[in-house]
Amino acid sequence: MESDLHPISEVNLLVKYADDTNLLVAENTDVSLDDEFTHAKEWTVKNCVNINSHKTKELVFHRPHTTKWHAPHSLEGIEQVHNGKTTWCYFSE
Repeated sequence: MESDLHPISEVNLLVKYADDTNLLVAENTDVSLDDEFTHAKEWTVKNCVNINSHKTKELVFHRPHTTKWHAPHSLEGIEQVHNGKTTWCYFSE
């Protein structure tokens, strides 16, 4: 069903499972997480598929220097979590 869903940027990655999709977006990329997520949402509308917003999470990976790191803004309507189980991801250094 989601074989024609691809990230906008070649740097970003979509990992697809039977009924889950993980979006991996690097900190330094040519397309923002907001744009990639909007693209995925537009694909769902076009293909009559729903995103389960209760299961969709944003996980930010970062180096452990908490004094030098600030969490990026979260996606609108998506919870930013601090554990490894997630559907949508954003990587930051």
